[in-house]
Amino acid sequence: MPKIEYPTISDSDIPSGSGGINREGYTYGELRRQPIIPEIMRGITDPIVRRWAEECNARNRSGFIMRKVDDEYSFDGLHVGPKVKLPSKVELIRLVGSNPTAEDIRNVSYTLLREEIARQTGMSVAKAASAIGNMLDCVPHEDISGYVYMVPNWAHRWFRHRGYVSAMLS
Repeated sequence: MPKIEYPTISDSDIPSGSGGINREGYTYGELRRQPIIPEIMRGITDPIVRRWAEECNARNRSGFIMRKVDDEYSFDGLHVGPKVKLPSKVELIRLVGSNPTAEDIRNVSYTLLREEIARQTGMSVAKAASAIGNMLDCVPHEDISGYVYMVPNWAHRWFRHRGYVSAMLS
């Protein structure tokens, strides 16, 4: 049975640092109830991407609760859009060779996510990549559970974690 913890985080904390995240100065209490902030929502032009952002915000209206599962932060409640299954270690080695680097692993996982976004939206893979960071201000998160999905940049950078890449390199 996994060990589940709920770290104490004040709603008045303001996620900041890590490359200028949350320049708008939203508190954690505000962000956990609307992970995709209004400034980002106004810039989303694709209707499917907009629906994903709205679904994330709707799912978290009562407040996302960050938890740790076996000492690893779990971002699953903050996911935006599709969750894509990542290769097992054996499958990954088949794809990139017997000594994968972190860059190799990220190339595989980011490509899988971009291709799924492109498939679901009808965008090119390049435009799907731009939708992740530029349109949504999200980042691919390679979860320790073996899935890649988008999460808001503020959360991914604020909650330091290991994830899939670490698991594949160990």
